[in-house]
Amino acid sequence: MSFVVLAALAVGLLIAVPVAAHLLRRGRAEEQEFPPAALVPSRQTAARQRSRLEDRALLGLRALIILALAALGATPLVQCSRLSLARKGGASVAMTLVLDDSHSMRGELLGGASRWQRAKEGAEELLRSAREGDAVAIVLGGKPARLALAATTDLSAARAVLDELGPSDRATDLSTAVTMARATLKPLSHTDKRVAVLSDFADPAASRLEGIWAPLPALSDASESCGIASAEVRGRRASVNVSCTSADAARGRKLEIVADEASAGSVTDADGGARRATSGVQGSAPLTQRAGKQSVTIELSASGARLDARLTGEDALEHDDTAPVAPEASALLVGVVTDREAGAVSTGGPTILEQALSALGNEAVVRPLSLVPDEAKDLKSLAGLILDDPPGLTPETRSALRAWLERGGVALAFLGPRAATAQLGSTLEPFTRGAVRWEPTDATRVQVTNASWLGAESESLVDLRNKARARLEIPEQAGSQVLARWSDGEAFLVQSAIGRGLALSASLPSSVRHSDFALRSAFLALLDHTLEEIRRHTGPRRTPAGMAWQFPEQTRLEIVGPEGPAKSAELSTLTRDGDGQRDVQYVPALRGRYQLEVNGEQQERVVVLDADELHARPNMPPANQLERQAGGAGGAIDASSELALLLLALLFAELAFRAFTRARRATPSIKDERVTPRAAA
Repeated sequence: MSFVVLAALAVGLLIAVPVAAHLLRRGRAEEQEFPPAALVPSRQTAARQRSRLEDRALLGLRALIILALAALGATPLVQCSRLSLARKGGASVAMTLVLDDSHSMRGELLGGASRWQRAKEGAEELLRSAREGDAVAIVLGGKPARLALAATTDLSAARAVLDELGPSDRATDLSTAVTMARATLKPLSHTDKRVAVLSDFADPAASRLEGIWAPLPALSDASESCGIASAEVRGRRASVNVSCTSADAARGRKLEIVADEASAGSVTDADGGARRATSGVQGSAPLTQRAGKQSVTIELSASGARLDARLTGEDALEHDDTAPVAPEASALLVGVVTDREAGAVSTGGPTILEQALSALGNEAVVRPLSLVPDEAKDLKSLAGLILDDPPGLTPETRSALRAWLERGGVALAFLGPRAATAQLGSTLEPFTRGAVRWEPTDATRVQVTNASWLGAESESLVDLRNKARARLEIPEQAGSQVLARWSDGEAFLVQSAIGRGLALSASLPSSVRHSDFALRSAFLALLDHTLEEIRRHTGPRRTPAGMAWQFPEQTRLEIVGPEGPAKSAELSTLTRDGDGQRDVQYVPALRGRYQLEVNGEQQERVVVLDADELHARPNMPPANQLERQAGGAGGAIDASSELALLLLALLFAELAFRAFTRARRATPSIKDERVTPRAAA
């Protein structure tokens, strides 16, 4: 505390003045009832009368008035830890608050509060220091970065939005958030524009940020923790991915797989026998004492129960010490029906189609099939189906395939010479209408007409070195369209909507014997587009927090997450680029299990954490010169209005008390009217 502040507070020493005045005041002595003493006049010494304090309540009021005057005089000179905005000549300020709502902000600071709580308090303090004419915007730094509030001068609206914000389990995306923050300030007319970042900067790219203000460096205080990124069942084992910030955080800790009581029932043990599941530990394994990622495999004593993974011990972040175990069926299972001989490569191993699907690296699990199942129940476990030059489909297979497509399945057929050899009664509906003809052609170039999803890869559809092609007859049904055509106008790629599903057909097979289509980048783009359609229609069963789920617009959808049913405001509608179709989008922000009802069918999805987010350590904010100019944690306390009101209230209280005391003393008492026996005589 500076000398000037001490000098201002020294006014409080004047409290000795009313104390001395009350001590020097001569007052009446208090009368004591004693009948014999009524005949003798009462006398007391003057010294004892002066040394006695009277009207202590009045003395207290006067002392409080002096203290209030001292505090009022010192208020402009006192600094506090509350964040505030420093202004250049009193001009208005345009500010974007970048609030990091990523998973790492759930970590605890010294004192027990989380980083998110302190960041939100700092944002509230900055809003309280804003004045009329200031513009405020709010951007969230969890992945993907989002604009929570566009720049506005309505400070009450900004406070309302800030009150509704909460932490999430997303990864960190500060670089995008800062870019978005600058974009919101650019069109404003304010000359003083600032980007205030409230984050722990647990992002390697954050060290390269420039021109920002980091008013809370304490958010970067180090903390040690381990967390479970994801867990899934693989046969009789559970595979758990764990990340630790340091080796000390993993010391003496182990992983346990437990079954909850809700899943207790008849399950299968390791020997294949049936027994009743319990809510106890189904298996455990110790953690390796090291920093970073590690994968732990645990043998399960039973399967079929609903399992959770948990870490023993304690750390600075308990939220990620437990996680749901995703069932084995949570993978994106894609069935592939192909001729092993026609689709094989010279080096052996999987076919070209299977290798291409694996090369995309999108967590799709390929299941090779010899034939297309002819029963709907055999197709139910598949999320997608890809056929490479099939020799026709029987009526039973077509019926099962159509029923599966109508429930939301997605299928892609590459048609070639084997498709033209379909036997009597076998056709390739619903991929194409009627019989398929494999015919010679001089056309070797494909023109993309309605397939912007191919992007730059469409340029590779030139000189395909094909001598023949399959002639596609477009199905006569609503929702069928040609996505690409040969240079002579014949269809190359056709898409048909069947119920809630989708069927695509291409007029070339994947075999390199007939063309080099499978060697072009457009081939991979087509497979990637098919997998994206599979995710959109059937939905991924396991996704990281912050990744959007998309459903066709007409889908009847109900979602129940870890915090209850999803609100209608959390669902958004967007138009896809290229085909103009509209989708319903939901973004799960918290890890855990989600129960979905999609058009009457029950689904369970699991949201997991980003492993890099778990072992990322907080970093000190990058040094920049704007921090000193923008304000900080040393703003002046502006409590003059409150203290002035308190001072007025004390003055009125003193006046009221003095008036009451005078009125009371002016009223004659019984003692004053008492008549002694001698006076009566």
